[in-house]
Amino acid sequence: MSSLSRSDRVDRFLSLCAGLAAITAVAVSLYQTSLAREQLRASAWPYLSQGNSFNGSSPYRFVLSNEGIGPARVRSFHVYADGRPMRTWNETVRVFTGEGEPALLYSAFHRGTVVPAGVTKDLLTLPNGPRAIAFFVAAQARLRTVVCYCSVYDECWRGDSEVDEPAPVKACAEDSTTVFRQ
Repeated sequence: MSSLSRSDRVDRFLSLCAGLAAITAVAVSLYQTSLAREQLRASAWPYLSQGNSFNGSSPYRFVLSNEGIGPARVRSFHVYADGRPMRTWNETVRVFTGEGEPALLYSAFHRGTVVPAGVTKDLLTLPNGPRAIAFFVAAQARLRTVVCYCSVYDECWRGDSEVDEPAPVKACAEDSTTVFRQ
């Protein structure tokens, strides 16, 4: 049996320590990379909120705001009146007021729309008057909108006007029979 000299044992011990230090450095580097990725994702987080804006003396507005810190890429948008899918804002106005609105203003909002952080979009504007009042009153209980959107990292959420917080989803599924056309 050959025995190792004292210097050989010291060399092996130092080699083992160097190996452990290298493995620890790799683990710390991987952890830091993971934290950096999470920070990048957080810096691109969109948060869409939607709602009515009406005080009785100004036009009725249905607005959507990106209150997050990253752009929202819209994948689908649906509007429901009394639980039925609507295809256009004018059809929705007709359901709630009994007639269309010739002075209706709306923004194009559909799959492919990007809402930058800090931006509020007026999706529908009705001139002040009886139709705006009737629409606002009806919308409180009978209008539902659902938007599905993703971050630049393809993390997706479904925002429903009947739910307080957008819910994370794996992906945005689009149903062509209910998608809003405007």
